[in-house]
Amino acid sequence: MWKPFLEQLGEIIRVCEDTDGVLLANRDGIVEFQRIFVDKLWQSGETVGKHIFDLYPELDEESSTILQALKTGKPTFNVLQDINNRRGERVLLESTTLPIVVDDQVVGVMDSSKFHVIDQRIIRGEMGVSTLDRIITQDPAMLALKARIRDAAKLDSTVLIYGETGTGKELVAESLHSEGRRADKPFVSQNCAAIPANLLESLFFGTEKGCYTGALTRKGLLEEADGGTLFLDEINSMEINLQAKLLKVLEEKKVRRLGGSRDIPFDVRIVAAVNEEPAKLIREKRMREDLYYRLGVVRLTLPPLRERPGDIPLLARFFLDRFNREMDRRLEGISDLALRRMEQYSWPGNVRELQNVVEGAFSASRSGLLTAEYLEERLRLPLRQAEDSPEPVQLEEGFSLPRAVERYERELVRQALEQSTSLSQAARLLGISRQNLKYKMQKFLL
Repeated sequence: MWKPFLEQLGEIIRVCEDTDGVLLANRDGIVEFQRIFVDKLWQSGETVGKHIFDLYPELDEESSTILQALKTGKPTFNVLQDINNRRGERVLLESTTLPIVVDDQVVGVMDSSKFHVIDQRIIRGEMGVSTLDRIITQDPAMLALKARIRDAAKLDSTVLIYGETGTGKELVAESLHSEGRRADKPFVSQNCAAIPANLLESLFFGTEKGCYTGALTRKGLLEEADGGTLFLDEINSMEINLQAKLLKVLEEKKVRRLGGSRDIPFDVRIVAAVNEEPAKLIREKRMREDLYYRLGVVRLTLPPLRERPGDIPLLARFFLDRFNREMDRRLEGISDLALRRMEQYSWPGNVRELQNVVEGAFSASRSGLLTAEYLEERLRLPLRQAEDSPEPVQLEEGFSLPRAVERYERELVRQALEQSTSLSQAARLLGISRQNLKYKMQKFLL
């Protein structure tokens, strides 16, 4: 009696070992239970008691893996589903769906999905698009770069931006769009590292319904950006064979959806970005040289924050003023010691890290001034130097090695999450599994 059930339970546990969400539906397709382990998606209260079609109106009995499992009693594994939910949000799921069978009858379905972040924003006109005024600087090299951006914005040439993580590459891309003739057309942004390689092709080129199990008719990025700008961040993470296909499409200025039979012309300005030196990427055969030259008609290099120390106080005060407005507080400023501490730090995460540090110190501050004591935990150890030359620690009564190690581990996890656009990418940076990363996020309340 118990053996079939235990076998199903064992399979369910195995499937759920590395997942972002679990859903149980009854034989009528009604959700009975759901848990999602990543932010900004469904809360369980929004889904329980609702039919699958209520949650994903685009689906039908043929394209829904859950309805198919209920109908056929057969499991499906790692099926890509690129769908809009009822809130209009585009969600990319990789789903494994198992029927639950009792007395030879399918009584329900367990669906385990990985949620791949589609870091894609479509902005029209001036709504939310950054302009040059939002690039805060007094550094001569950065001021010269802003002038180059203004000149390049008037052209239609492709642009390749190189800069370390957190230097503001997307801000530059948005400025190129908003300062140019395409400003009233779509600006579409996609981080290529956020999507697994095997799913990128359908995202880029689009799909026709039925081209694979669960596929719906969907425009690709090039179609969605038609008339405007397509920003491809971390394009160096794209596999070489897909780089070749992208090059061909850019040369021909037309795209064919997966499973489609016609070529669709498009008019798009391409802005791409890499976070490693292009020469190194080409040398290591991680970027095609012909694609590099195709994208790099205009080349812009963003200096890291450590090379523009005069901007650190300026940016820190800018972020402090922003948080005062957003959180309705009145911190008067930043102490001289805190500013000196910031200027001494190497900022491996660049401007993004500075913003996060100021926000953390702002939230912790209990006085009218942001002082050095609120920065110490975050700035104690530059992570880039951690393995080779750890900063000396003052050992005294009350010191705890386990607590010190735990603080350091928490900082590494936090840094990986800040530098990544998905849990998978953060786990790869740390050299651990997604499941282990999620455990540590819960442990450290991140």
